[in-house]
Amino acid sequence: MFGIDIFYSDKNIYIGVITTLLDLLLVTFILYKFLQLVRGTRAFMMLIGLLLLVAVASIVSRYIDVFTLQWMLANFSKYFILFIIVIFQNEIRRALTRIGTGISPFLNPASKQREALEEIIEAVDRMSQIRQGAIIVIEREAELEEPIHTGGEIIDGKVSKEILWAIFNVSSENPLHDGAVLVRKNRLFKAGALLPLSDNPDMGQKYGTRHRAAVGITENTDAIAVVVSEERGTISICEHGKLVEMENLSRLRNEVTRLFKKQALTPGGWWKEDGEEN
Repeated sequence: MFGIDIFYSDKNIYIGVITTLLDLLLVTFILYKFLQLVRGTRAFMMLIGLLLLVAVASIVSRYIDVFTLQWMLANFSKYFILFIIVIFQNEIRRALTRIGTGISPFLNPASKQREALEEIIEAVDRMSQIRQGAIIVIEREAELEEPIHTGGEIIDGKVSKEILWAIFNVSSENPLHDGAVLVRKNRLFKAGALLPLSDNPDMGQKYGTRHRAAVGITENTDAIAVVVSEERGTISICEHGKLVEMENLSRLRNEVTRLFKKQALTPGGWWKEDGEEN
C-alpha cells in the first residue's frame, strides 16, 4: 500500500481512487481469465507443485539457516514471470491465437463473409457433381422473418460444406433435405424452411419446385438464392426474381462476389471464360 500511495501521491484524490480501482479490477480480470485458461491442464498442476515446493522451502529456510536455499528463494520472485512463461508457453500461445482470431473479423469484416460464401460455393459444386438437389438462401440487408418462410429447424451454426452436404442428403430419415437452408450473418440460421413459390408464368415447365421457391423468396426481398438442380445437376443464382444458370464454378464465384458488392446479377449468356464462346 505504501507503493500505491507513492505512485498516486501526485494525482487528484478522486482520480487516484478511480485509477486504483480500475487497476485492481484489470489485474483481477487478467488473473481470472488466466486461471480459466490453464485450469485442469498439466501445466497448471506443475504450477501447483512448484508453489507447494516453494512454500515448503520457505518454511524450512525460516527455521534452518541454509544460505543457498535462502538465496534461491530470494531470487525466485524476481524471475517468477519467466517460470510462468516457460510452464504455460502452450496455453499462452493458444490464448494469443484466440485473441487474434477474435479481433480479425473486426479488422477485416468481409473475411467471415468470404469464408462463408466459399464454403457454400464448394458445397454446391460438389452437390451439382452428384446431382444432389439443394436450395440455399443468403440474407443481405433485410432479415427474412416469418411468414416469408415457414417451418424448418433452427441450426445457428458455422457455415460449412460438410454440414450443407449432410442437410441436403436425400434420406427418409432426413426431413430437412426437401426444404431450404437460410444463411444469416454468415451463419447457418435454419434448415428445412419452406419458401413461397413463384407463380411467374415465364418460368415454364423446365423448372421445378426448388427453382420456383428461389424465385419466390427473391421476388419481394433482397436475399439471393443458390439452387442445385437434382435432375440436371446445374447451379443457378436467383436475385430479385431473376434466375440465371451458372455455366461453371468461376462464373458462380464471380456472380456471388458481385452480388455482395451490391452489383447486379449478370444476365445469362454474358459470361465466358478465356477461349470459350457464348
